[in-house]
Amino acid sequence: MNTRTALVVLLATTAAASAAITGTGGACTQIGAPASALPGALIGPPAYAWNEQLNVNTASTAVNIAANGFFSGGPFSTFAGGLFDSHMIHFDASSGVAMVSGSVTFNSNIIAVIYDEALLSASDATFGAGGTTYFNNPNRSYSANTMSPGTWLNIVGNTISFDLWAMQPGNYIAEVRVLTHAVPTPGSLALMGLGGLAVARRRR
Repeated sequence: MNTRTALVVLLATTAAASAAITGTGGACTQIGAPASALPGALIGPPAYAWNEQLNVNTASTAVNIAANGFFSGGPFSTFAGGLFDSHMIHFDASSGVAMVSGSVTFNSNIIAVIYDEALLSASDATFGAGGTTYFNNPNRSYSANTMSPGTWLNIVGNTISFDLWAMQPGNYIAEVRVLTHAVPTPGSLALMGLGGLAVARRRR
């Protein structure tokens, strides 16, 4: 393989690696980070999923879930710091359809999930998409660290499945922020690849 061919393969591989959401199922659709996640901006069903931030370095973060399993609520938790990617699942039931079922698969394992309104708002500055306006309001998503009856999340490796109920008095939005392990950025992988090519050429 010559240098030019190797670079083409490398760039194709790194482009795929940077696509953090790799698939959606059920009534869930992937979109680019929207300008607005305010009520009425993304009326569903379906639920919408988008990538927020890549390679966020954080010491520790308060989350609702930090384990695999089936959850319909749970205590606050924290997880150790590191390098993470963040992603949003958003369901706006303003249309009157209260429930949506779906799944999202990522290119790396799920480390933590945030669904509580207070924790979502607190983490927007760190993990939210820079060009997106979020609903920073007490009626955003779930509150008091409990989900609506019938809501559940199932986390297995790099996939999260869900039933999200959003119809509550004064609350028509359900949101889940998912944190995954960051993968090497295309730039860093490209530099590693170029270094390897240089070594290979010297060996010849």
